[in-house]
Amino acid sequence: MNTISRQILILTAILLAACDFHGPWEYYPEERETYVGIYTYGYVLENASPYICFSKVYQLDEVSTENFDFYESANVTVEGRFAGSKGNGEISEVTLHSVGNGCFSYYGARSSYYDFAYKGIAGETYKLNASFKWDSAGQMVTSTYKATATIPNSVKVEGLNIPLQDGSYKWETYKVGKIFAIDFLEYPMDMEFIRVALDYDNSARGVLMILNYGMDNGESPNTTINHLMEGLSKEDSHGYRGVSIHDPLETQQNLGFTSNRVVAGNKMLDTLYLTNMVIPLGSSSIDIYTTDGSYIDYVDKVKQSASDSRVEPESNIENGMGVFFGAAKTSFKIDMGFDEGEYISMFHMADRHCYNEDVNETTRGCRLFVDVMCSGMLSNRNMAHLDLIDANKESYKYYLWGDDYEVSKDCYASNVKAAMLLGSSTWSEFLPDTIKPEDKSKAYADGLKRYCVTSGFEDNKIASCGALKTRCLESKEKNECNTYMWQWCSDRNWDYETFPQCGPALVNRFVVDSLKSSVWEKEVKNWCESPCSEKYSLCEELGYEQENRKECLRSIRVESYTTGVVDSYMSNDLVSVMR
Repeated sequence: MNTISRQILILTAILLAACDFHGPWEYYPEERETYVGIYTYGYVLENASPYICFSKVYQLDEVSTENFDFYESANVTVEGRFAGSKGNGEISEVTLHSVGNGCFSYYGARSSYYDFAYKGIAGETYKLNASFKWDSAGQMVTSTYKATATIPNSVKVEGLNIPLQDGSYKWETYKVGKIFAIDFLEYPMDMEFIRVALDYDNSARGVLMILNYGMDNGESPNTTINHLMEGLSKEDSHGYRGVSIHDPLETQQNLGFTSNRVVAGNKMLDTLYLTNMVIPLGSSSIDIYTTDGSYIDYVDKVKQSASDSRVEPESNIENGMGVFFGAAKTSFKIDMGFDEGEYISMFHMADRHCYNEDVNETTRGCRLFVDVMCSGMLSNRNMAHLDLIDANKESYKYYLWGDDYEVSKDCYASNVKAAMLLGSSTWSEFLPDTIKPEDKSKAYADGLKRYCVTSGFEDNKIASCGALKTRCLESKEKNECNTYMWQWCSDRNWDYETFPQCGPALVNRFVVDSLKSSVWEKEVKNWCESPCSEKYSLCEELGYEQENRKECLRSIRVESYTTGVVDSYMSNDLVSVMR
């Protein structure tokens, strides 16, 4: 047999043998029915009221309506043994009330700020029953969902093994109220792990870690990430290269989920690991949420199925998808020390991020932050405790209290808007004397638009909003004015009770953009027919008649009553983490 024949024979034998090899080439994705119902994201927490959110699956050509309730009617209850001023350790079926954005919780009498009327108890099992009447692909249907969850015992932090700059470790035992004093380790030691030792029982099926921080915090320029960026980006006078470990406009960061599993003989929950670099400079806290098995299934099967078609989604929601789980919370505080001069404030990072990347026009955070930044409000530490919407709303007042406002070109429009909101003698009061005529003209036009939308088109001695009101609200064609107003209202969650100018903007967008959404249409109808709404020509053209204005009675805003209490114990951003 010649050489070529032998090579062909060998190659054929290899190919035949390969037929017995198993691998990813054998996998062929099976078609599966796409879930088109309602997703559930909720929990019952030890020492707090249940908190549950629901969202519908949108059609491909349907606009998102996450700021509005998608249902016509709803009934959500949780049954189980509750503590609290009303629970009294007895089994109760608690009706939850809407707190907006498709979320439900309990609100009612409480004896103190931190006392929930119904509080979850560790070891107890709770049953969720939820029923919705809603529009599903043009058909009015009633959907019912059920689930059970058990609150595990919370993990206990035994102590921290803290890395030092010389490579050694220092053990510190945890005591109630203890604040762990940790030094920031300079590159490359910032990659060393802070080791959190836990004590737990088998009811803990996993833990979710959340970092809490704010504008009071900062980062060091001497990190591994900054060193990796050398040559790729230029550092400024503060040593900042434009890459931050934390989003300076957020207040929480998900540090990951760890399951109660044994890998290579190691129990994964015995020790949690945090790199020194991930902890912001200054005071912060870590929340550890101990979860039951339902949350693990949600992470491993529901969330994973979205990115891996081989994973079949499984949920504990009967007839539905998502998760309802039990959880218990443990927290500890950290004070991260640093050397003088080795500190970049969150203020500075947000400032550079929103300026240099020109994202103030493309991200919600920067659009809200730019007025705050320009006002000089950042010099007041009280601002660190306001959310961006409230800070933006209050920012113009700071022009009266000092000369800390910015006079850079990026702030011209914000400065004009502030002068108009304050009713100053001239709209250019907060502009520099050296401003170019073309920049001054542009600042006036942009600032006037911002003022008119913010004030609800209220004229004063230095601002006339009549023409802009026509362009923003009466035009049936998309233009820069109504587009700006839609974005402005969207950044404020289309909350037309707090910002009344967003009511007509809601109707205007529905008409101009020809939105396909039964939820949006329902919200338009509700606003147009409400006796508390202003008369609006587009409502009449849509055939909606306003009820008798004499019967206007503003509803009590549940959010203002409950959200602070819920957030004081457990931030509802956990729902965002779950999604």
